[in-house]
Amino acid sequence: MSKLDEMFDAGFDLSTQKPFSKAVSIGCSQCAALVINGFPCHETGCPNERHECKGCNATVERRNSYCSDCQ
Repeated sequence: MSKLDEMFDAGFDLSTQKPFSKAVSIGCSQCAALVINGFPCHETGCPNERHECKGCNATVERRNSYCSDCQ
């Protein structure tokens, strides 16, 4: 999985990759996303924010603690 795909999976839907480079610019349509110490971050309460399932580490939306397989 490419770094850009990882950003889309984490909810950064406006992220772009610079041509001929591995550098990715972070962007989110619902908040002012930014990178802090190398980690991309959403604003608190952003509806695009995602995290890992507490059971299997799959990516889930922020309002869910577990994915549908682990519930």
